[in-house]
Amino acid sequence: MPPSEHVCIDLPEMVLRLAGEAGQVSLARTADSAGARASVDQHVSEIRDALTRHGRKLTPAALLSYAQGFVEAAIARGWWPPHRRANLNPDYDPWLDPDDSLLDWESLRLAAVCQMLIEAQGLAV
Repeated sequence: MPPSEHVCIDLPEMVLRLAGEAGQVSLARTADSAGARASVDQHVSEIRDALTRHGRKLTPAALLSYAQGFVEAAIARGWWPPHRRANLNPDYDPWLDPDDSLLDWESLRLAAVCQMLIEAQGLAV
């Protein structure tokens, strides 16, 4: 099978993969920072309020739908995950960079979605 056939052409799936990756990286980066964890908690509260205000239950499906729409809108505004932007430099290792610029607003929002998905599945963060 030629390599081109391995390319995922399902845009929603690609968006969700990017959302998951950015959220997981960001959630991991917040582990050692009380301030960043508080920001994630605030985002969790805002997402919960936004979804339940419109009568939606906090299910994994609702959270995935939220993440997909959020990332699509963010990309349309020109956002790209900071850890992916940093990867444009092959010598750069974002895990060794203490700079919290990798935790922009969108990344923290996706960290919150990841935290909520973990909790919705009955797992601990």
